[in-house]
Amino acid sequence: MAIQRWDPLRDLVSLQEKIKQLFDDTLSRSSGQGDADLVVRDGWRPPLDLFEETGQYVVRADLPGIDSADVELRVEDGTLVIRGERKADAEVARDSYLRVERPQGAFSAQIALPPSVDATAIHATQKNGVIEISLPKKEASAPNRIPISSGP
Repeated sequence: MAIQRWDPLRDLVSLQEKIKQLFDDTLSRSSGQGDADLVVRDGWRPPLDLFEETGQYVVRADLPGIDSADVELRVEDGTLVIRGERKADAEVARDSYLRVERPQGAFSAQIALPPSVDATAIHATQKNGVIEISLPKKEASAPNRIPISSGP
């Protein structure tokens, strides 16, 4: 087990994200049975994991059933933006549903990038419904010793 430095801000951000997700889930299901319009109208946020490896950060987004062509990744003002849409199943009539739990429609998620991320080297892959986004860190510059010249 690796020893990690305690970071109260990380715990607070994690708690904030969990509370936001709880509210989002509750509000999207509060409109009654069979009403998928609220999820489509308000959008949804895919579940994400974010972790650090040597030389990079990694984001994993669960997007089963969504083709990679329907997902847009971009960096805007130092923020990684994940957008896309899960289209409704055309083979099932809307009034045939007895229960709707999988969100449909537009989705988005944003992650603020630390300054150490090299935004020009970000790349992503998709496998088994999980999009993995690699956020390489910039090369750390070596300390530069500045010589002091003696005056006249």
